[in-house]
Amino acid sequence: MTLTSSIYAPLKTGSVIKQDSEVELVDRLATAIAQAGVQADRIDIANFYVALKHRPMAILAGPAGTGKAVLVECLANLLASSSSGPQRQIVPGHAWYAGGHPANTVLIGMHSRMVTEKLLCVIEEASQPENAQHVFVVGLTHISPAELLSFFTEVAGQMQHNRITHIGDAHLSVPLPFPPNLLLIGTMDTRNFNWWDEDLLTGVTVLDWHAEVGILQAAAASESQNVGCEFLRSRLRNSRKAYKKLLSVVAGIKQPLQIVMLLRGVFRAHGVEFPPGSLDEVILYLANAWSAQGNGLFDPVTPRNLKIAFDLALAQLILPHSLEAIRSSEPLQVQLYSILEEQLPRSSAFLKRQCEGYTSLIHRKDFGTRS
Repeated sequence: MTLTSSIYAPLKTGSVIKQDSEVELVDRLATAIAQAGVQADRIDIANFYVALKHRPMAILAGPAGTGKAVLVECLANLLASSSSGPQRQIVPGHAWYAGGHPANTVLIGMHSRMVTEKLLCVIEEASQPENAQHVFVVGLTHISPAELLSFFTEVAGQMQHNRITHIGDAHLSVPLPFPPNLLLIGTMDTRNFNWWDEDLLTGVTVLDWHAEVGILQAAAASESQNVGCEFLRSRLRNSRKAYKKLLSVVAGIKQPLQIVMLLRGVFRAHGVEFPPGSLDEVILYLANAWSAQGNGLFDPVTPRNLKIAFDLALAQLILPHSLEAIRSSEPLQVQLYSILEEQLPRSSAFLKRQCEGYTSLIHRKDFGTRS
């Protein structure tokens, strides 16, 4: 079975995992997306869910018309117990309707202020003690690089200090914390995301999204079963707890961190170090790839779940930090491709997209045979 195949197909008798509310939550999300007319790989859907358990901000980046906004709608319908009001806000992130004419600059500015005010309203509501057990979702669809900077990159940079002093076009007289029960998600129409920034990478997960879209249907609101509480209970944002959980779920696997240690050695051999704290971020993502009951969210078989999670964590949390060094070193690319192509296909695909145009090496089939 390949890493990109359907992993929750019917299993043989005796191999079915016990009922798990969090696995069922991911299944319900996959079902809702399919009913809305988007045919997506379940691994990509589970990755979206796991990434938001790991971090409160994410960008879905992919070609236009691939169902990114539908995915955000379906998630909000599931996690937000109220379909109206500030708990669930899905709005266009950029005023594309205004066109590029200079006369429409004022309209674009008004739209940006509207988005800022909505987000500030949600932050205020989510911060109320009585709302602590409710998930709030803000989706900014079809953002441009301007919104990526002002609502994601700059906010992620401020979250390192646990205080927001400016957001969008608003400068706050009193700093605000980012509520732990708030999810901020953007969608960006691009075939190859290339707006990497250190602040962005510290707090926002950029997810590569591809899906087949048929006739789109409205995302149906789910019956309120307070599944947002399940999400809040099961997520891990504490490194110590993440290490403890990961050691528990992979207890039967020898050297569970072997792949990431191997790759760190490859980078070091070429004079490149993993960014500080990146291993902790990988462990947090990996720990969140298992449910609170210890079942894999990508695959019910522990070794396969671990391998898929490692592949995605590397592509989303490690490689983007090191793109400049990778692009400038063909020997490093040779060694990385020789490892990734065989073991980690999503990381390999990420590198090929990001390095295309920087070197002709990726077009060779015999990466490891250069003289």
